[in-house]
Amino acid sequence: MKFPKIVLLLFILAGVFYACQRELYFDGYSNGKLKHDVPGNCLPIQPHGIFRVDTALGSNFYVEVQADVVQPGKIDIHSDTINGFYFHGTGTVVKGTNTIRLEASGKPIAKGDNQFHITYGSSACDFIVRVEDTPDATFTLGGSPNACTGVFVNGTYNKNVPLSTGNSITLLVNVNTPGRYVIKATTNNGFQFDGNGIFQFPGVQNVTLTGSGTPVREEITTVMADNIVSHCTLPITVAVQDDGKAIFSFDGTPGACFNANVNGDYYASINSAFQNTVSLGVNVTKTGTYAINTNTANGFTFSASGVFAATGQQTVTLNATGIPLHAEATAFIPNTGTQACNFTVIVQPLPPPATFTLSGAPNACTAATVNGFYIHNKPLDAANTVTLQVNVTAPGSYNFSTNTSNGFSFSTSGVFTTTGLQTVVLHGVGTPLTTGSTTITPGFGGSACSFTVTVI
Repeated sequence: MKFPKIVLLLFILAGVFYACQRELYFDGYSNGKLKHDVPGNCLPIQPHGIFRVDTALGSNFYVEVQADVVQPGKIDIHSDTINGFYFHGTGTVVKGTNTIRLEASGKPIAKGDNQFHITYGSSACDFIVRVEDTPDATFTLGGSPNACTGVFVNGTYNKNVPLSTGNSITLLVNVNTPGRYVIKATTNNGFQFDGNGIFQFPGVQNVTLTGSGTPVREEITTVMADNIVSHCTLPITVAVQDDGKAIFSFDGTPGACFNANVNGDYYASINSAFQNTVSLGVNVTKTGTYAINTNTANGFTFSASGVFAATGQQTVTLNATGIPLHAEATAFIPNTGTQACNFTVIVQPLPPPATFTLSGAPNACTAATVNGFYIHNKPLDAANTVTLQVNVTAPGSYNFSTNTSNGFSFSTSGVFTTTGLQTVVLHGVGTPLTTGSTTITPGFGGSACSFTVTVI
């Protein structure tokens, strides 16, 4: 009778042991030991990427450590935070020797050696990452030594009114060597613009300078941007702030607008683009700010805003927004509240679909140019575009987009009027979710290629 009791006891002990093992190992997480030498240095260890002061880190910066795994499963290894950055690795491992990648996050504050500590299971080890000082960038200003290119002037500028955070200028630069940059843009009218930071990658890109100071004269002020090795200029209109608004009338009021120049082609179902504008003549009798809007007709409208710094005959350009709905002659009335004229835009029928292929398909897109900065958690804007090359075999309309990756995508529409190699500009939308390289794949019909966008 004793033997069955012993067997029963063994079964109970086995059940307890199994339950303990489930608690220790079957919660999904692995167990093992990090490889290290006698002093406790992780083996092997080789940091990837050049860690520099003030440089945001991402998936391209990492270390790899080795661990002897006795129980496979998930891992979650996190280092301490030193000098503004840390390392973190997640995933799964198998039984035996595994190489585990720990990606860097954060931004180094100062140069020098930084010792990090990690643990895994009952083991721990240390490793050292050296941070280098960030070198000075080498770059030229777009348009140097003449008029600056790619200029966006933000905000209004009035005599005796201090500049605020809304006053800035955006310029194009061509970066040869990434690194730190300092750019100043000066005037002889009491205000200036400054910008500094780090260019993370080479090539043509935008840079924004923030304004400060107070304009002292009403005039068209010349602004000179300078980075020591190159300079360029741009004009900014400084107006007198009385009641703030200009007084003017449209040429042709109250009938047809005289000499209205409608620019660009307009097609039903094709989104209005930057080249879709209308230029109108105006007679300014009092300087100041202006805001012009037309009626919305057939799905689209025109608008413009800015400052008239001088009186007399001038030309103002209105930009189109929206998507024309129908192929027809569409009438618009620009209105300032008291003065108006009218002009007509001819919307053409949507042509049959074009036939074309993306250059480089099915591999990397040929001659793809990515424009603008792509910043973690910052929504894309009008500067975020990509230019692609296509080979058109039959003219016609086109409308295509990319996949959505890392929270953003690109799309475009328009009409090809000729055959052969041509370029198209895709406009970005969305907000980047993480830093690092993002692969984007545009496709049309059976043709697709890919390009990479770096999010900083």
